[in-house]
Amino acid sequence: MRRFQRGDLEHVLKLEEECFSPEERYSRRVFESYLLLNPIFYIAECSGEVVGYIIATVRENTCHVDSIAVREKWRRRGVGTELMNAALRDCRDRGAKRAVLEVAVDNDSAIRLYSKLGFRVKELIPGYYPGRDAYLMEREL
Repeated sequence: MRRFQRGDLEHVLKLEEECFSPEERYSRRVFESYLLLNPIFYIAECSGEVVGYIIATVRENTCHVDSIAVREKWRRRGVGTELMNAALRDCRDRGAKRAVLEVAVDNDSAIRLYSKLGFRVKELIPGYYPGRDAYLMEREL
């Protein structure tokens, strides 16, 4: 686990392609916009291979987990948990009192992970993703 470095962007974009549908993935421009916001941005790496990332931003006293992705073959090995824990620690250090995120209602594995980490469904957001609803999940920090 380490902080994002500018040279990681190509690896992150490749992960986006592997993990998200074309209408859901972030573009290079979106990531470059995030980089202007001083985000919390971690990379999970194993033997030189980028296997996951997380990006979060803090506004006022709220941490927003903007995106997290873990390469398929590395899921259910604790990578997502480590990424989330690192980001949430940084959020607390930046003064956040709570964390929020959106997740597709049919993404059972992500919902289980977030629930295990203390997030609870706060509300349903109809049509948040193209053709799919999302839950807004929240936890105190």
